[in-house]
Amino acid sequence: MLMKMHEERGIAMVVSMLVVMVVALLSIAVVAQSIHDLDASGADRKRLLSVNAAEAGTNAWYEYLQTTPLDAYTCSPIAATIATEPAAASFSAEATFYASDATTAMTCPFSTATYPSYAKIVSTGTLNGTDRQVETFVRLTPNYGGFGAAILGIDATAFNNSFTVYGDVGNDGDIYILNGNLDINQALTVNGNIYVPEGAVTMENNSIIKGNLWARDDVTIENPAKVEGAVLSSYGGIFGTSTGGTIDGSATAYDDIDDTLLTIGGTVSPYTFIGDVPTHSFPQITSDTTDWVAAGYTVQTFTGATACTDAYNWIKNTGAGTWATSGLTDVVVRIAQTCTLTNGNNDVIDVRGNLAIISDGGFNLKQRSNWNGATTIKKLYFISVYSATCSGTTKDISVSNNTNFNSFVQVFFYTPCTATMSNTNAFEGQVMAKNVVINNNFKVNYEAVLVPGIAEITGFKQDISYVREI
Repeated sequence: MLMKMHEERGIAMVVSMLVVMVVALLSIAVVAQSIHDLDASGADRKRLLSVNAAEAGTNAWYEYLQTTPLDAYTCSPIAATIATEPAAASFSAEATFYASDATTAMTCPFSTATYPSYAKIVSTGTLNGTDRQVETFVRLTPNYGGFGAAILGIDATAFNNSFTVYGDVGNDGDIYILNGNLDINQALTVNGNIYVPEGAVTMENNSIIKGNLWARDDVTIENPAKVEGAVLSSYGGIFGTSTGGTIDGSATAYDDIDDTLLTIGGTVSPYTFIGDVPTHSFPQITSDTTDWVAAGYTVQTFTGATACTDAYNWIKNTGAGTWATSGLTDVVVRIAQTCTLTNGNNDVIDVRGNLAIISDGGFNLKQRSNWNGATTIKKLYFISVYSATCSGTTKDISVSNNTNFNSFVQVFFYTPCTATMSNTNAFEGQVMAKNVVINNNFKVNYEAVLVPGIAEITGFKQDISYVREI
């Protein structure tokens, strides 16, 4: 009889244990991978939120530079905590200021005689021990009261016609709409930034903003509209339509950002605190000529029923006692009458020196005219005296086609009511009005035309050279 040499009982148990061990090892590997993925995802989220917090620090400096009067500047870092989820992030941002050579460092305090031309901002964002740094370098251009804008309007505005704004130094031909929304419906080109501190913005058609677009509320961009700089919404979101437009720079918003319809070239930062939109106050230019006299102007006053006609003839050098025969150079022509100054067809006006026309009424340059300076730059002011309210059209300014200002004249248009600009010939200067109406082919080269007595530096606008993580 043959006997079994080996006992086979228990082999099933051994195999079962081996299977259990293999399954356990696989489970451990899956759990470990999941934990690793969760840690990586958490680290990436921390990194992203830290970068966003660092960018919030650079944005805080942009706002500070834009809105802080020069005599209140400090060189201290700006720090804040941001209510992000799942944990609060924070930033600390420090600025180094430089002189016009972009290399010589400057320190506070500054003055109107000595102020910086550049700033480098380094911002550190932190979330639960994860730090990231963002650096930006900006060129600074001083704002003089409300004089840091090519076009400054108070009321909600619709740009329904094509026009062009050129900058003075780089892309600094800025537009400010102080109250309400801005609707851009036509193919304008703005070589500067647009700020809408109390409303929303919609862009469509072939409109192009060469600088940044910053609004308080929602920003909506429809193809083929394009912003070559950054787009920011302080308390709204950034959206496209069914054919969304293009943002070459970064997009930062307090609410959502629709990056499925929009083409965005830079960083996308939704649900990020930015701060308020930079703004200006609308200057209140009155009939008081004290500061003009202190600046070397001589006042020529015209009153009565023919005040506007008499003033224009004096300026144009016709009639008795004219500018040409007065021996005066810098003059304030004060029209103390509610009338409208108009010009004749094909008039040629010799702008002999700096000329301010300050009127209780308005201006209507309705026919072809040529305002010519010579040899040196002359400043030419069309000012309707400030009023808190508008009654009819008595204070309006209207500039029709073919009103020409040669290269030696810089022009400032100011009215507390409506300015309608239709000039097809580019001029250097600014437009400020309660309501700004731009007609087709209007062109302006931004140049700050400062009014005596309203020339304190109230902040700096920035031309951003770069923004990068370091």
